[in-house]
Amino acid sequence: MHMDYDQRISKINGNNRDEYKKTLSLINALRKELNGFNYEGDYRNLSHFLIKINELRPSLNSRKQKVIDVEIVKLHKMVRDLITSRPNYITKRDSNFLELKTIIDNLEGMNLSYMYHYIDQYDGDAYNLIRYLLFEEKNLFFVKYALERYPHFMNIRDGEGNGIIFEVVDKYLQAINDYIASDLNYSDDLFFFDQVLEIVINSEKMDYSLEMTRCCLKKIDDFLNDFDYSKLNGEKKNKLIFWANELKNKLEGKEKEETLGHLSYKTDITIDFNEAILSESKRFDIDSLQREYKKRRLIEDEYIITVDGDEAEEIDDGLSACKLENGNYLLGVHISDPFGYLNKNSILYDEAYRRTTSIYSPLERTSSMFPENYAKDYMSLTENKNRFATSYYLEITPTGEILMDSCRFEKTVAKVDKSLTYEKFNELVQRGSSDSRLEQTIGILQEICDVLSKRIVMDERYRIANRETLNTSGTNIIGNGNGEKIIEYAMIAANSTVANYAAMKGIPFIYRGHELSREYLEKIDYFSNLFEENPTTENYDVFVKLLKGTYPTAFYTTDQNIKHMGIGIPHYCHLTSPLRRFADCLANEALEMFYFNTPPDDKKVYDFEERLKEGCRHINEKRKTIDYFTKRYINAKK
Repeated sequence: MHMDYDQRISKINGNNRDEYKKTLSLINALRKELNGFNYEGDYRNLSHFLIKINELRPSLNSRKQKVIDVEIVKLHKMVRDLITSRPNYITKRDSNFLELKTIIDNLEGMNLSYMYHYIDQYDGDAYNLIRYLLFEEKNLFFVKYALERYPHFMNIRDGEGNGIIFEVVDKYLQAINDYIASDLNYSDDLFFFDQVLEIVINSEKMDYSLEMTRCCLKKIDDFLNDFDYSKLNGEKKNKLIFWANELKNKLEGKEKEETLGHLSYKTDITIDFNEAILSESKRFDIDSLQREYKKRRLIEDEYIITVDGDEAEEIDDGLSACKLENGNYLLGVHISDPFGYLNKNSILYDEAYRRTTSIYSPLERTSSMFPENYAKDYMSLTENKNRFATSYYLEITPTGEILMDSCRFEKTVAKVDKSLTYEKFNELVQRGSSDSRLEQTIGILQEICDVLSKRIVMDERYRIANRETLNTSGTNIIGNGNGEKIIEYAMIAANSTVANYAAMKGIPFIYRGHELSREYLEKIDYFSNLFEENPTTENYDVFVKLLKGTYPTAFYTTDQNIKHMGIGIPHYCHLTSPLRRFADCLANEALEMFYFNTPPDDKKVYDFEERLKEGCRHINEKRKTIDYFTKRYINAKK
């Protein structure tokens, strides 16, 4: 039976004149419903409780607001647990899931609004605050900020005289246990508490005694002695001992130097290719290339250019452009096609899936997704070389509208006429070129960029949060020159067009999603306005840190209903960097199956859907370890 929550809210309001008591009653009513929540029930409008709480909270004084804020934190954890532990048969379109999502979006927005000030003005139980930040919120940004403000927090003891470090070690050991039990699947907690322990031990005021060390080391020894090793294979046993030693070394102040090899083993990120991969990469089948060549259209009448950074080694996208007789533009986005050189049953393809991306900036050498002779030679769109490509032709009106019915995708053989760096491209824009076709192409591409910019409006906060000097996969565009803008808008146009096609046809596909709650945006606006009112460098730095530390990251999903809010596009994917991102290979694989070939039977379609879901999970999780790997390696090199 459906519960009329609005009637309950009205009754609570009528029974209480005091705004604070009303708010607490509403929180208790919401908590009671969440405690008894099950996905088979009818929970429509449950979020109305929180909406009313949010309306009442600003009228309370600061002391009472702090009490409510702590209760909001507890509710946040309850709802997060209900979402993450939902049964497998519950989809993200389920009405109860959507109701919980509405609640958690509101809660996260409210949390963000007060956490910054809450830490800054905190005058309560310090142990409970730092414990909440470490074990409930699990946000390193807030942990670090709290310790900057109150470094003595690390020495606070609980009622039994135990320091926070004991709980951190317990959590670390539990995370190791879960990691081993999950067949070495990525563990958020393990990497999180690995970083937390460093923060605790290296805290400015940390009083870390010899006796505390002995107690913590005994915990580890007891953990290892009680472990059932009979259930472990060699790899699991090695990882167990490795992580236990990582923990011991940190506690004893004997942290191993984070060399490339050490970090590679810790994160399962491989730099070099093993002998099987290298051997297979050398067995290049020239005859199969000839057969594939005959199946494709050779591009002969288009002028194709590539524009990349100075150090780019894997060139996987090129552009052509012309004006049509009807006044529209035709933009050609030509993307290197791995399927022209190997099939998805190849061990090279399996290895690319395992790696998920190429890794650049912090390394002495690139960790490529494909072996060097493939990624930098056979597959790269090299000047004056015939290369297999998938060409996406987009018809664009002078107002920036992409005409879906006129767009087409083709398997081609592309030959790049001119390879340019961003610097050279921007120079040619200013000074012109003696090559008339190059100058004409650049001019038309600029016009296309101008009209697309009227339609594609990227959230400035998304740009700030994602544009960093560190460019791990080599796919993000860092600069703001003409060349950078043209490539950015062309890639967004191609990615969104293909995603729109997949959504329109309802085919299994891998999308790029990014979600922001209304409340989150309001709170970020609040901090942004604070900076504008007092635009000091210090305030701006705090705003950017807050943004980077809390701004939701984009992710891969098979759900076409999830928008990309950072770019402001209903359907988006990654398709244009298949030599450097495996998500793009999966998108390419979907087009191979449903656009370029006759769709397979239901069994194969189902199997492919499951493959995409697992691919999304794997790539999203691998992204976290890659971020950890690159940041740690940069710090070690410094």
